[in-house]
Amino acid sequence: MPHNDFPHLPLIQKIKGAAKLHGSGQLGARVAANQQNRAGHGNYLSGQFQSFAEKAQQQKDARAAEHLPEISSGASFLLQIPDEDDEVFEWLSVKLGLELVAEYDDGYIIVATEDTDLQELINLANEFIHSERGSGNMASILEVYPDPADPKRIHRILDEALHPLWPFDDDQDYILDISIEVAPMNKPPATPPGLRSNSTAETRARLEDEFQEESIRYWQEFDALKDEREDAITALVAHYQGEIKGNFQDAHIQFPDSFSMQIQMSGKGFTDLIKNHPNLFEVTVPDEVEQPYGSPLNGQPEGDDFELLAPSEDAPSICVIDSGMQEGHRWLENAISKADSFCFIPGEKSDDVADYVAGGGHGTRVASACLYPAAVPQQGEHQAPFWLLNARVLDDRGGLRSSLFPPDLMNTVVTHYTDQTALYQHSIAADRPCRLKRMSAWATAIDFLSCQEDVLFFQAAGNLPTKGTTTNPSILDHLQAGRDYPDYLEEGSSRIANPAQSLQALTVGSISHEYYTDGIKQSIAPSEHPSAFTRSGFGMWNSIKPEVVEFGGDWLRDTGTPPALSLAPEVCPELARSTLQQGPAVDRDMIGTSFATPKVAHIGGLLAAQFPNESPLLYRALIVNSARWPQWAEDGTADEQLHAIKTMGYGTPSIARATGNDEGRVTLIQEQVHEIEAGSGMIFAVPIPDSIRAPGGDYPVRIDVTLSYVAEPRRTRKSRRGYLGTWLDWKASKKGEAFETFKARTIKDLDAEETTTQGNFEWMLGEQKNHGKIKGASRNNGTVQKDWAVTRSHELPDSFGVVVRGHKGWDRKNSAATARFTLVVSFEVLGENVNLYQEVRAAVQAELEIEERVPLFTN
Repeated sequence: MPHNDFPHLPLIQKIKGAAKLHGSGQLGARVAANQQNRAGHGNYLSGQFQSFAEKAQQQKDARAAEHLPEISSGASFLLQIPDEDDEVFEWLSVKLGLELVAEYDDGYIIVATEDTDLQELINLANEFIHSERGSGNMASILEVYPDPADPKRIHRILDEALHPLWPFDDDQDYILDISIEVAPMNKPPATPPGLRSNSTAETRARLEDEFQEESIRYWQEFDALKDEREDAITALVAHYQGEIKGNFQDAHIQFPDSFSMQIQMSGKGFTDLIKNHPNLFEVTVPDEVEQPYGSPLNGQPEGDDFELLAPSEDAPSICVIDSGMQEGHRWLENAISKADSFCFIPGEKSDDVADYVAGGGHGTRVASACLYPAAVPQQGEHQAPFWLLNARVLDDRGGLRSSLFPPDLMNTVVTHYTDQTALYQHSIAADRPCRLKRMSAWATAIDFLSCQEDVLFFQAAGNLPTKGTTTNPSILDHLQAGRDYPDYLEEGSSRIANPAQSLQALTVGSISHEYYTDGIKQSIAPSEHPSAFTRSGFGMWNSIKPEVVEFGGDWLRDTGTPPALSLAPEVCPELARSTLQQGPAVDRDMIGTSFATPKVAHIGGLLAAQFPNESPLLYRALIVNSARWPQWAEDGTADEQLHAIKTMGYGTPSIARATGNDEGRVTLIQEQVHEIEAGSGMIFAVPIPDSIRAPGGDYPVRIDVTLSYVAEPRRTRKSRRGYLGTWLDWKASKKGEAFETFKARTIKDLDAEETTTQGNFEWMLGEQKNHGKIKGASRNNGTVQKDWAVTRSHELPDSFGVVVRGHKGWDRKNSAATARFTLVVSFEVLGENVNLYQEVRAAVQAELEIEERVPLFTN
């Protein structure tokens, strides 16, 4: 790792207290109309509930008469409430005892109940008619669909790709992924409720014992319910002579609210499952893994004068989840921890970890980009900064066997390497855009493991196909249809591929390096623009995806109609390649986001060596904070900058900025990971010396703020705030705002005299999609939230404050629910020779001396 005389400085935490948050509280028009029409709405609800009770009994009798396996003693129905109304959502569960199976767009919810006569709901509907106390929320049940075969229910469960196939052919076999909700009532909090720092030892022991008993009871109930529903699925699949595929029994990942599996079964069996299983909430087509594309070109010299030195024994490791590696390769061998190599492909020997993909391999190339992000050295000694762990999961075609269910595979790999690494390089993605209806099981597995195991996945954004379909067109399909570069990158079909939408994964896209032409063929993308093949954002809930980009190559096009696509060494990254099937050891002959991603993982490895005891949340924050757009985007129009944020995220990360500083740049970090509850705010501050703020020395300063956090996910909820147990955002000081004023503006019960400010900084993104310079994008929708602004030095406040705020997510009933986070703030002088680093360093040191004498104030 490069030596740096300007290490990152500590970011000072100043205050923790109750955050000032704002809510709407407005009553919807339909709810208000129902309150005005109590008789009509109450009679409608009562009739729909009675219809459901009749249908549920008829279905139960029919299954018994046909000797079909019992799926469940209950039944489900679809209803509609005001969209994202958490209070009504909670009321349905806590007060009415309905099991919330899943949430969909526009307020639609599937609920399940074992009390299929719904007498309590019928009584409440009648009480609503007579305005009786406790029945008012019935106005918020907007619609009820009692028939399980109702198209509105079926179409919300089915993947859009399955809509044209419904109803299924009884005699045709299908392979589909299904998801089943499992969420017992009253999940216990993460810590004993009522426990205080001043609790007596006796009280503490009693509360902890009660908490332990409650937690054990809940998880026993969860396991029993999950086993019961798994057994019911197994029995139904067996009845229809189907097959449960994947490592289901051995490596099943357990989400806090659901489980998923892949099934091969007849259409008749799936029809029974879809219509009648009350806890089924999603049926999708399994993803096919994209295949790498390349072309045999001219090999590079063999590097006879090159030697790779092994990392130190205590160096960090990066696990490369791919097609294996050529472990005897000169450019890789001494960096591979061979004793830890493992093949996860069922039916293959566990030590069969070679890279058999034709044309020079895939995992071998990815591994080389981890070690050599710029170019493969040809001479001299090179010290490997970290170890490579070889996790082979792809077969000799570069594909993922159907016997490997991706969510379970992620769990298996992380469990296997849990004591060896927290960094996972994952250049595997589907061959089509991700779905936006809800987070996929594959992506949720990455999010869940990131939360539970404190790991970081470096995930490829995916590539546009070389052979397309109507719904997943290739580059040539776009060009022939009149959609030229770069416009086609913003098509829905060009969206990032599953599992790149994972909120916790650091998703990486590709940019071109140099523009090339030989007079006949030319690069599609100009220099430092999004590659012609890279998949783009936004991601789920309009999150910034990909977050960063690196050089992954580009296609050449000729002047034909339609044009032909080809490669040349000048547009391909230099990579080591497998020679198991002959060919050169190093070449420039393949392109893709697969090879951009490990270049970013390389920075993660360097940061793990620099901060070995810190969370990967810090590594992710530093990488994203270091990213910059190319100059054409920084100087671009509003439309060009919106295109840039969709296709390149925050830009290309920098090793120098991620790992250190210089005289004109200073980065401040919170090495300690903090936990924050919903409703709380935590303020951090950077003291700005008067010498920097003096009007006489006015110069431009760039401010970057990056929040990186993690919280427990839940697949059955459809919104970002429902997907995460607790979600976070941040706010910053205004221009010239006194720090005391900022504290009072963001934390409750603090008073300060108002000071005159010069307005908000001109943030590029802002808190909402119309708040920043770029209209149509927001920083708040992901779990890594970066924003940046350029201001004049005299506009900086005396102390630049950032407050991180917690908000209620799906775990809203749990007062102890938290999210973990880290925060990075940097300042950089643009175009001037100013020793900003030393000035801020001296101010921070002086502040820390004061903090040591004055206890941290908690409001």
